[in-house]
Amino acid sequence: MSTPTPNKTWTKTAERPLRSAAKSLGVYLFAHFVGVAVPWRAVRQTDGKALLAYEHERLLALGAAGEHVPPVVAFDGDAMVTGDVGTTLEHLLHRIPDADRLPLMCAASADLAGFHARGHWHGGAQARNLTWNGHRFARIDFEERLYPGLPLETVQRYDALQLVFSLARFLEPLGPLAVQDVLNAYRDAWLLAKPDAPESQSLRSFLKPLLPRLRRIDRLASWSSRLDGSRELIRLRTVLEGMTSFVEDSPR
Repeated sequence: MSTPTPNKTWTKTAERPLRSAAKSLGVYLFAHFVGVAVPWRAVRQTDGKALLAYEHERLLALGAAGEHVPPVVAFDGDAMVTGDVGTTLEHLLHRIPDADRLPLMCAASADLAGFHARGHWHGGAQARNLTWNGHRFARIDFEERLYPGLPLETVQRYDALQLVFSLARFLEPLGPLAVQDVLNAYRDAWLLAKPDAPESQSLRSFLKPLLPRLRRIDRLASWSSRLDGSRELIRLRTVLEGMTSFVEDSPR
C-alpha cells in the first residue's frame, strides 16, 4: 500500500553545516557541568551521512511505535524528505496572546512526559524541535546519539531540562510560579502514566543535585556588573527559583 505524499514537505541533506568542534565542546562542557555525562562521541558531528541515516532510522522506529513524528517520504542516503507536522512551539509562542502561553507550555511539558513514559527519548527537546498543528504535538530533529551512551532515565530528564530552558524567555515575564507550573505538568503526567515508578526516575530526583551547580553559574555571573543585569541571567534566576520551589514542594 502506498502512502500519499503530504502537501508540504521538507528536505534535509547530508551536505549541511555540522556542529563545529567549538560548539561541540560547549555542549559537552555544559552537559557535564550540570551533571549529565554526555559522551564526546555523542556531541561531535563529523559525518553528515551518518547523522542523516541515524535520524532516518529513529523516525521510522518512532513512527512505527505510533509516535507523532514527520513521516518519511523518501530517503536515499544523501537526502531525506519528510512531511510537515505543524508550526514549532517556539514560533507559536511568539505569535499567540500572552494569556495563552502558559497553558500551551504546560501542555507541551505534559506531552513530553507521556512520550517518556512510553519508553522514548528525544535528545533535542527544545521548543524549536516541538510542533503543534492545533490538535497534537509532534517532534522533529532526532540527530543526537545520547542513548544508549547514557541511561534512558538520564536522557529523558535531560529532555525535560532542555524544554524548560528553551521556554525561559516566555516564562520569565510570568515569574517563577509559571516555571513550577510547567514542571508540575511534567510530573503529574509522568505519575499518571507511571504511578509505580521509583523516586530515582523522577524529575525532582534529577533536578535536586543540579540546582547547586546552576546556582554557581548565577553567583559567578553576578560578579560582573554587565552580566548581573543581563536578560539571560534574569531568565536563569527565574528558572532556578521555579525549579527550587518544584524540588522543595514536589510530592514523593
